[in-house]
Amino acid sequence: MKISIIIPVYNGESYIVRCLTSLLNQSYTNWEAICINDGSMDRTDEHLKHYSESDNRIKCFSQENQGVVKARELGVRNSSGDYLMFLDVDDTLTFNALTLLINKIMSVSFPDIIVFGFNIICKERNVKKKRPDFSSIDKISYLKSVLTGKNGWELCGKLYKKSLFNFSLQLPEKIRIGEDAAIFIQLICRSKTIVACKNKIYNYIQHSSSVSHTKSIELAEETIQAACFIENYLKNTSYYSLLADEISSMFLLFYSNSTRKTFLNKENNLIKYIREKHFKFSAFCTIPLRKAVYVFLHYYIGNIVYEFLLKIRH
Repeated sequence: MKISIIIPVYNGESYIVRCLTSLLNQSYTNWEAICINDGSMDRTDEHLKHYSESDNRIKCFSQENQGVVKARELGVRNSSGDYLMFLDVDDTLTFNALTLLINKIMSVSFPDIIVFGFNIICKERNVKKKRPDFSSIDKISYLKSVLTGKNGWELCGKLYKKSLFNFSLQLPEKIRIGEDAAIFIQLICRSKTIVACKNKIYNYIQHSSSVSHTKSIELAEETIQAACFIENYLKNTSYYSLLADEISSMFLLFYSNSTRKTFLNKENNLIKYIREKHFKFSAFCTIPLRKAVYVFLHYYIGNIVYEFLLKIRH
């Protein structure tokens, strides 16, 4: 049973050694690393060449800078494993990660998706531990839990059966925030069995310089556009009618994330759409209380401040 680990790399010379070392230290050895150099301008290519020459399980491909979605797509096409996972270049796996996943595969008869626990490591060395809150779950329940933020929508932190990628995915264009969720929702819809490995085996390293921490109106709008992409995709599935409140919850969560990029005033067309269709009590009730309070206060207090500033300006 081979596991393919797909690693997009852009200017990753500071992280690639630590990342690949965590793979070389794995107790399970039947794996391959598919490293995609996404137009790096540092010494990434030099590091990748060194590792690929010293271990034939590490395979390297290059492309002009096209972003993480295209890099992962290239990695999937060139993978040969029975299962695959995505690993960011600045993250690592615990030494027994693949062994635990293989044991889970064998114990539950080859599931389509395995969700596993992870550690969030901040710059200050604070560690937050997260793990799935289920052992096995049906597709609709899992979709609801992901759309409402109870389970994560990141592509990393999961193991996927390769056959889920046998059909082309709809890829959001020119979206840098929320593309993980847009792809992950499609994979859930294609799956039949979803199980959890509650061991914390993925180390997610947070950086203040990452795109998710960058502030701009463009990124704020892209966040909400990702939610629109997901809504449109689900409209063409048989699950849409079962997920009305949860889709609205997703919009509230994406709105919450967008406000961390910048403030979008109520005249913005995306904000108008959320306000008119998705600001409803039933949606607020399905997301975590802290998020619900944040969205409510930010929207109403934020717009009071916006109106006040307009009056001062005029």
